[in-house]
Amino acid sequence: MDTTAATTTRRTTRLAAAPAAPPVAGRRTPGRPRNEAIETAVLDAAAGLLRDEGFASCSIEAISRRSGIGKPAIYRRWPHRTALAIDAFSRRLAAEVPLIDTGDAPQDLVEDFARLAEHYSGPDGVVLAELLAAAVLEPGAAQLLQDQFFAQRRRRLVALWRCGVDRGQLRADVAPDDAIDLIFGAGIFRLLMGHAPLDPQAARRLAQTALTGLVDHDRTRSSQANPHPTTRKQGPPGRPPNNRKTPAGGTT
Repeated sequence: MDTTAATTTRRTTRLAAAPAAPPVAGRRTPGRPRNEAIETAVLDAAAGLLRDEGFASCSIEAISRRSGIGKPAIYRRWPHRTALAIDAFSRRLAAEVPLIDTGDAPQDLVEDFARLAEHYSGPDGVVLAELLAAAVLEPGAAQLLQDQFFAQRRRRLVALWRCGVDRGQLRADVAPDDAIDLIFGAGIFRLLMGHAPLDPQAARRLAQTALTGLVDHDRTRSSQANPHPTTRKQGPPGRPPNNRKTPAGGTT
Protein backbone atom coordinates (compact mmCIF):
# COMPACT_ATOMS: atom_id res chain seq x y z
CA MET A 1 0.00 0.00 0.00
CA ASP A 2 1.50 3.43 -0.94
CA THR A 3 1.90 6.27 1.57
CA THR A 4 -1.11 8.24 0.33
CA ALA A 5 -3.44 5.23 0.54
CA ALA A 6 -2.23 4.35 4.03
CA THR A 7 -2.81 7.91 5.26
CA THR A 8 -6.32 7.92 3.78
CA THR A 9 -7.11 4.57 5.42
CA ARG A 10 -5.93 5.77 8.84
CA ARG A 11 -7.97 9.00 8.53
CA THR A 12 -11.09 7.05 7.54
CA THR A 13 -10.63 4.64 10.45
CA ARG A 14 -10.28 7.50 12.94
CA LEU A 15 -13.43 9.23 11.63
CA ALA A 16 -15.46 6.03 11.88
CA ALA A 17 -14.30 5.40 15.43
CA ALA A 18 -14.82 8.97 16.64
CA PRO A 19 -17.99 9.52 18.67
CA ALA A 20 -20.76 11.47 16.97
CA ALA A 21 -21.21 15.06 18.07
CA PRO A 22 -24.18 15.49 20.39
CA PRO A 23 -27.22 17.05 18.67
CA VAL A 24 -28.06 20.64 19.45
CA ALA A 25 -31.41 20.62 21.25
CA GLY A 26 -32.63 24.15 20.83
CA ARG A 27 -31.33 27.03 22.94
CA ARG A 28 -28.70 26.03 25.43
CA THR A 29 -29.30 26.82 29.07
CA PRO A 30 -27.19 26.09 32.18
CA GLY A 31 -27.58 22.45 33.09
CA ARG A 32 -28.96 21.57 29.69
CA PRO A 33 -32.40 19.92 30.16
CA ARG A 34 -33.00 16.29 29.34
CA ASN A 35 -35.10 15.32 26.34
CA GLU A 36 -38.07 14.61 28.59
CA ALA A 37 -37.85 18.10 30.06
CA ILE A 38 -37.74 19.64 26.60
CA GLU A 39 -40.77 17.67 25.44
CA THR A 40 -42.72 18.53 28.59
CA ALA A 41 -41.97 22.24 28.21
CA VAL A 42 -43.00 22.22 24.55
CA LEU A 43 -46.20 20.22 25.15
CA ASP A 44 -47.20 22.41 28.09
CA ALA A 45 -46.64 25.55 26.04
CA ALA A 46 -48.64 24.16 23.11
CA ALA A 47 -51.50 23.08 25.39
CA GLY A 48 -51.60 26.52 26.97
CA LEU A 49 -51.68 28.27 23.60
CA LEU A 50 -54.46 26.00 22.38
CA ARG A 51 -56.63 26.75 25.39
CA ASP A 52 -55.86 30.49 25.56
CA GLU A 53 -55.78 31.46 21.89
CA GLY A 54 -56.93 28.48 19.81
CA PHE A 55 -55.34 26.35 17.12
CA ALA A 56 -54.80 29.26 14.71
CA SER A 57 -52.35 30.90 17.13
CA CYS A 58 -50.52 27.67 17.96
CA SER A 59 -47.54 28.16 15.62
CA ILE A 60 -44.11 26.65 16.13
CA GLU A 61 -42.71 30.17 16.61
CA ALA A 62 -45.29 30.99 19.30
CA ILE A 63 -44.66 27.68 21.05
CA SER A 64 -40.92 28.31 20.93
CA ARG A 65 -41.35 31.74 22.55
CA ARG A 66 -43.68 30.42 25.24
CA SER A 67 -41.61 27.33 26.09
CA GLY A 68 -38.13 28.84 25.74
CA ILE A 69 -37.13 25.91 23.50
CA GLY A 70 -35.56 26.66 20.14
CA LYS A 71 -37.43 25.87 16.94
CA PRO A 72 -34.79 23.38 15.68
CA ALA A 73 -35.32 21.24 18.79
CA ILE A 74 -39.09 21.37 18.30
CA TYR A 75 -38.90 20.42 14.64
CA ARG A 76 -36.68 17.44 15.48
CA ARG A 77 -39.53 16.02 17.54
CA TRP A 78 -42.61 17.14 15.57
CA PRO A 79 -42.73 17.65 11.79
CA HIS A 80 -45.24 20.52 11.97
CA ARG A 81 -47.55 22.38 14.32
CA THR A 82 -50.60 20.18 13.70
CA ALA A 83 -48.77 17.07 14.92
CA LEU A 84 -47.56 18.98 17.98
CA ALA A 85 -50.99 20.44 18.71
CA ILE A 86 -52.63 17.01 18.53
CA ASP A 87 -50.02 15.55 20.89
CA ALA A 88 -50.45 18.39 23.37
CA PHE A 89 -54.26 18.21 23.25
CA SER A 90 -54.29 14.42 23.68
CA ARG A 91 -51.86 14.56 26.60
CA ARG A 92 -53.85 17.20 28.45
CA LEU A 93 -57.19 15.46 27.90
CA ALA A 94 -55.78 12.18 29.24
CA ALA A 95 -54.59 13.99 32.36
CA GLU A 96 -57.71 16.10 32.97
CA VAL A 97 -60.41 13.62 31.94
CA PRO A 98 -59.06 10.15 32.73
CA LEU A 99 -61.31 7.17 32.14
CA ILE A 100 -62.82 5.60 35.23
CA ASP A 101 -63.40 1.94 36.01
CA THR A 102 -65.42 1.31 39.15
CA GLY A 103 -66.44 -2.20 38.18
CA ASP A 104 -69.82 -1.12 36.76
CA ALA A 105 -68.99 -0.89 33.06
CA PRO A 106 -72.37 0.45 31.80
CA GLN A 107 -72.42 3.23 34.39
CA ASP A 108 -68.72 3.95 33.85
CA LEU A 109 -69.31 4.45 30.12
CA VAL A 110 -72.20 6.83 30.84
CA GLU A 111 -70.14 8.85 33.31
CA ASP A 112 -67.05 8.87 31.08
CA PHE A 113 -69.14 10.38 28.31
CA ALA A 114 -70.76 12.90 30.68
CA ARG A 115 -67.39 14.06 32.01
CA LEU A 116 -66.03 14.37 28.48
CA ALA A 117 -69.07 16.41 27.43
CA GLU A 118 -68.60 18.73 30.40
CA HIS A 119 -64.94 19.20 29.43
CA TYR A 120 -65.84 19.99 25.83
CA SER A 121 -68.32 22.65 26.96
CA GLY A 122 -65.26 24.82 27.65
CA PRO A 123 -62.40 26.03 25.41
CA ASP A 124 -61.27 22.49 24.58
CA GLY A 125 -64.52 21.89 22.70
CA VAL A 126 -63.58 24.70 20.33
CA VAL A 127 -60.04 23.32 20.03
CA LEU A 128 -61.31 19.85 19.13
CA ALA A 129 -63.57 21.33 16.44
CA GLU A 130 -60.57 23.24 15.05
CA LEU A 131 -58.44 20.09 15.00
CA LEU A 132 -61.22 18.21 13.21
CA ALA A 133 -61.38 21.00 10.63
CA ALA A 134 -57.61 20.74 10.16
CA ALA A 135 -58.05 17.00 9.65
CA VAL A 136 -60.27 17.79 6.67
CA LEU A 137 -58.13 20.56 5.18
CA GLU A 138 -54.54 19.46 5.83
CA PRO A 139 -53.10 16.40 4.06
CA GLY A 140 -52.22 13.68 6.56
CA ALA A 141 -53.82 15.48 9.50
CA ALA A 142 -56.78 13.08 9.68
CA GLN A 143 -54.48 10.10 10.16
CA LEU A 144 -52.48 11.98 12.79
CA LEU A 145 -55.65 12.81 14.71
CA GLN A 146 -56.77 9.20 14.51
CA ASP A 147 -53.41 7.74 15.57
CA GLN A 148 -52.35 10.27 18.20
CA PHE A 149 -55.69 11.17 19.76
CA PHE A 150 -58.74 9.03 19.03
CA ALA A 151 -56.98 5.65 18.88
CA GLN A 152 -55.42 5.98 22.34
CA ARG A 153 -58.67 6.76 24.10
CA ARG A 154 -60.59 4.25 22.00
CA ARG A 155 -58.26 1.42 23.07
CA ARG A 156 -59.01 2.15 26.71
CA LEU A 157 -62.75 2.37 26.07
CA VAL A 158 -62.72 -0.94 24.18
CA ALA A 159 -60.86 -2.52 27.11
CA LEU A 160 -63.53 -1.14 29.46
CA TRP A 161 -66.29 -2.59 27.26
CA ARG A 162 -64.62 -6.02 27.25
CA CYS A 163 -64.33 -5.94 31.03
CA GLY A 164 -68.07 -5.32 31.14
CA VAL A 165 -68.64 -8.30 28.86
CA ASP A 166 -66.47 -10.51 31.08
CA ARG A 167 -68.47 -9.42 34.13
CA GLY A 168 -71.75 -10.21 32.40
CA GLN A 169 -72.80 -6.55 32.37
CA LEU A 170 -72.68 -5.94 28.61
CA ARG A 171 -73.66 -7.95 25.54
CA ALA A 172 -70.97 -10.19 24.14
CA ASP A 173 -72.53 -10.16 20.66
CA VAL A 174 -72.00 -6.40 20.19
CA ALA A 175 -68.75 -5.31 18.54
CA PRO A 176 -66.90 -3.01 20.97
CA ASP A 177 -66.06 -0.50 18.23
CA ASP A 178 -69.73 -0.25 17.25
CA ALA A 179 -70.72 0.37 20.85
CA ILE A 180 -68.08 3.07 21.35
CA ASP A 181 -69.13 4.84 18.14
CA LEU A 182 -72.80 4.77 19.16
CA ILE A 183 -72.10 6.24 22.59
CA PHE A 184 -69.30 8.74 21.95
CA GLY A 185 -69.91 9.50 18.27
CA ALA A 186 -73.11 11.31 19.17
CA GLY A 187 -71.08 13.75 21.22
CA ILE A 188 -68.75 14.60 18.33
CA PHE A 189 -71.75 15.13 16.05
CA ARG A 190 -73.43 17.51 18.49
CA LEU A 191 -70.16 19.34 19.09
CA LEU A 192 -69.73 20.01 15.38
CA MET A 193 -73.34 20.70 14.42
CA GLY A 194 -74.48 22.57 17.52
CA HIS A 195 -78.08 21.55 16.88
CA ALA A 196 -78.63 20.25 20.41
CA PRO A 197 -76.94 20.66 23.79
CA LEU A 198 -73.92 18.63 24.83
CA ASP A 199 -73.92 19.04 28.58
CA PRO A 200 -73.51 16.27 31.18
CA GLN A 201 -77.26 15.72 31.44
CA ALA A 202 -77.69 15.39 27.68
CA ALA A 203 -74.62 13.17 27.48
CA ARG A 204 -75.99 10.80 30.11
CA ARG A 205 -79.30 10.60 28.26
CA LEU A 206 -77.56 9.87 24.95
CA ALA A 207 -75.31 7.22 26.46
CA GLN A 208 -78.14 5.50 28.29
CA THR A 209 -80.23 5.46 25.11
CA ALA A 210 -77.36 3.87 23.20
CA LEU A 211 -76.84 1.27 25.92
CA THR A 212 -80.49 0.30 26.38
CA GLY A 213 -81.37 0.47 22.69
CA LEU A 214 -84.22 2.01 20.78
CA VAL A 215 -86.55 -0.99 20.61
CA ASP A 216 -89.45 -1.59 22.98
CA HIS A 217 -88.49 -5.18 23.78
CA ASP A 218 -91.70 -6.01 25.68
CA ARG A 219 -93.85 -4.90 22.76
CA THR A 220 -91.58 -6.65 20.28
CA ARG A 221 -91.82 -9.94 22.17
CA SER A 222 -95.59 -9.60 22.36
CA SER A 223 -95.95 -9.01 18.63
CA GLN A 224 -93.62 -11.90 17.83
CA ALA A 225 -95.64 -14.25 20.03
CA ASN A 226 -98.90 -13.20 18.34
CA PRO A 227 -98.00 -11.93 14.87
CA HIS A 228 -101.59 -12.19 13.49
CA PRO A 229 -104.09 -11.29 16.23
CA THR A 230 -107.66 -12.29 15.42
CA THR A 231 -110.18 -9.50 15.06
CA ARG A 232 -113.93 -9.58 14.61
CA LYS A 233 -114.93 -9.20 11.02
CA GLN A 234 -116.74 -5.96 10.45
CA GLY A 235 -119.28 -5.16 7.74
CA PRO A 236 -118.87 -2.42 5.20
CA PRO A 237 -118.43 1.07 6.69
CA GLY A 238 -121.72 2.75 7.52
CA ARG A 239 -123.79 -0.44 7.19
CA PRO A 240 -125.31 -1.76 10.45
CA PRO A 241 -125.00 -5.44 11.17
CA ASN A 242 -127.88 -7.61 9.84
CA ASN A 243 -129.64 -9.17 12.83
CA ARG A 244 -132.75 -10.33 10.93
CA LYS A 245 -133.75 -13.84 11.99
CA THR A 246 -133.96 -16.62 9.47
CA PRO A 247 -136.73 -19.23 9.46
CA ALA A 248 -134.37 -21.64 11.17
CA GLY A 249 -134.13 -19.26 14.10
CA GLY A 250 -130.69 -17.88 13.21
CA THR A 251 -129.72 -14.54 11.89
CA THR A 252 -128.55 -13.45 8.51
